[in-house]
Formats: sequence, structure tokens, C-alpha cells
Amino acid sequence: MMFRVAVALVLFGAITAYDLGHSEELAKRKVGGANMVCYQHPLDIVFILDASSSIWAQNFTKAIAFVNSFIAPYEIGPRKVRVAIETYADVVYTQDVINFNDFLTSESLQKRIAGLKWHHGSRTETGLGIAYMRENIMPGARSGLPKICIVITDGKSQDSEKTAVEAKRARQDGIDMFAIGVSRAVNASELEAIAGDPDRVIIVETYSELEAIKDKLSGKTCKKIPTTTPPPTTTTTPPPTTPAAEECGMDNPTDIYYVFDPAYLGMERVNWVTQFITHTLSAQEFLHMRVGVISGSCPLDAGFNLKEYGTVADVEERLRGYDKPRLTKLIGSLTSAYKRHEGGRPNARKVAVIFIGGKIDQVAVIRNAQAAREAGVDVYFADAGNADPGFLDALNEIGFNLARAGRGARRQALAFVEEICGRY
Repeated sequence: MMFRVAVALVLFGAITAYDLGHSEELAKRKVGGANMVCYQHPLDIVFILDASSSIWAQNFTKAIAFVNSFIAPYEIGPRKVRVAIETYADVVYTQDVINFNDFLTSESLQKRIAGLKWHHGSRTETGLGIAYMRENIMPGARSGLPKICIVITDGKSQDSEKTAVEAKRARQDGIDMFAIGVSRAVNASELEAIAGDPDRVIIVETYSELEAIKDKLSGKTCKKIPTTTPPPTTTTTPPPTTPAAEECGMDNPTDIYYVFDPAYLGMERVNWVTQFITHTLSAQEFLHMRVGVISGSCPLDAGFNLKEYGTVADVEERLRGYDKPRLTKLIGSLTSAYKRHEGGRPNARKVAVIFIGGKIDQVAVIRNAQAAREAGVDVYFADAGNADPGFLDALNEIGFNLARAGRGARRQALAFVEEICGRY
């Protein structure tokens, strides 16, 4: 057997040995039949699970059972430990992805994990899975806390070079990578390329042996002491009684408009925009925000009836209007969009997110965005795809260029949440 106990201890020591400068979290647990107190630091952990056809259904079931056993000692919560899950094979099964904020209690999280499906994909695209994690899941990690990714796979990926490249990119982004290989034929060098360090690699021959890993690793998730022992004192500043996420929207009310033109962006980019908006609305920080949408939909893009125009020239003139992006006019409407009769609050901060994607009248956009800024609106610009980088940099003189956070909708959405709440 290639697995060694010493490796397991080093692996988990690497996961938990963080001095975060935060006060330690308390959580009561049943350990060995006795009530104990578990001291643990906040962590954000992503599991990437191989769901290819070589795994077999029963082994995939063992893998998700291992994940649930592994996280059992953790105190799951928005300010404690958060867990995300991704399954992949020839594709990433995005419909099954669990993001950090999806389930913030241990019971709900473990129930969802237990319901994950084995999709028996035809290929093992580990590099694709790592790239998705880095671009779409880890942007949701909390700043200043450890970012951990554990890859569980049964063998060699289809493109080992891509796997190594994507894993290196993840590590360069500050993600601590770990690899668990389950197979007699597993490629050890590829696992080391994923983790970047042989001490962060574990190899077992069968999925049944994962239970032994859990026993070694989950037992070291925290420092256990009897409940009769008083908690240790700490010199760190105690956390605020009100979570910062609530303070962001509750104590500083904000009215936000999302501004986009569907005709200008096209269907694919509109889907990108809706993902961006959904990501922001799902953030805890937005519980007390008030949001609205300004788009180029009806009545601006409404058609006309049979008797509205009497000449071909009039019809052609109307049709030409459909070829012109309406985004500049939509931005211009921001100066009056926050009035009380539109739902605006007198004491609320005015914020707008403007979605750019493709060719546009840059001078008109700058002029109208500047007018909105002068009217007291804090303006943010998101790249919904194919936006001119130089133009976005120029817009940064007026507002904030979210595209600097990356291309993904989730990455830019979380950059927006962090930026808007970081100002308070």
C-alpha cells in the first residue's frame, strides 16, 4: 500500500496550521462519546470530486461519504468554516456545484452533499475542474482567510499538462492545493503537480481506505479539550457583535441599479449579466440592499402597430433605431432614477453597475456616466464580454472597473460586493 500515516499527518497539519490573527471560534462536539470544545479558525474549503465512469457508482458514494465525515468536526457557518463542492468528468457538472454561501449549516450542507449524483462521464478533465474552481468558486472565498482545495481522483487526467498548468495558476492565486489519489494505477507525479508539494499528496488503493484518512485527518481539525476547562484567553480584538455583512446593508442603506441593454449585449452576454446579478443578490451583504434594473427592454424596444407609420421611409427610420445600442440613453436615465416615486430612499447611497460588452459609442458612455457621477451616483463597470480593455481603464477614472477582478461573472460580482461593502 502506498499510503503512509506520516503523510496524512503532514497533510492535515498543513491545512490547519494557520495563525489568522482572528479570535478562535468555539463549537461543542461529541468526540469519543464525550462532550468536547473545539477551537478552530475560519476556513474556506473546496472539494473537487472525480465523477468519471472509471469511478463506479459505489465508489463515488464512498467519496461523498468521506467528504461528509471529513467536515463533520467543523463548525459550519458564515463566519466560521465554509465548504464548496464541485464534481467533474469530461465537463464540470455546474448543476451540482455547491458554492460557499449555498449551505451555511452543517445539517443542510451534509444533506446536499449526500445527494450529489454520479454522472459517469467519459473523460477525466482534472485541469478543467481546477480551472472552474479557481475562476468560479474561489472568488467567493473570504479575503484574509486560508483558501484550500482538495482534489479527489482515481487516476490520470486526459491532459496532464493542462492539469499541472491550472493547478499552478490556482496556487499562484493563493489557493493551497491538496491531492488524494485513489487507485493502484494513479499517476503520482500528476498528483504532485496538482499539490505542488509531495507532502500534500495522499495515495490509497481503494475508496474504502478513505475512511482511514478521515479518521486521521478529521481528528486534527481542532484542538479538543473537556468542556469543563475554561476557554483560553486571547489578546486579539473580539469580533463585532453585529456581523459586517449585516452592517454593510443595514447601517448604510444602498439603492443599486443594474444597467444593461439586451439588444447591445446579445443573449449570451445577457445570461452573463443575470449570473452577475444573481451572485450579488445571493450574498449575505445584500440582505438589506434595494435593487432595480434599467434595461433596453419594453417599452424602449417595443414595436409598432399597423397604423402607426404611413410611409416606407418612416418605417425604415424606426427600424434603424433597432441597430443602435440604447446603453448610453439608459445610463443617462440614472440622473433621475433614484427619485422617491421610483423607490429611491432619501438617505440611501446611490450605486449603479453598468455592463459593457463589445463596441459602443465610448464618448457618449463616458459623458453620461460622468453626468451620473456628478448627480451623486457611484458607478461600477462590469465586462460582460469582449469589452475594450482600454475603454474600461478610461471608465475607471469615473467609477470602478470590476473587470480587473477577472472575466467570470462570479468573480466580478464578488469584487463588486467586496468593494461596495469595503467602503463602509
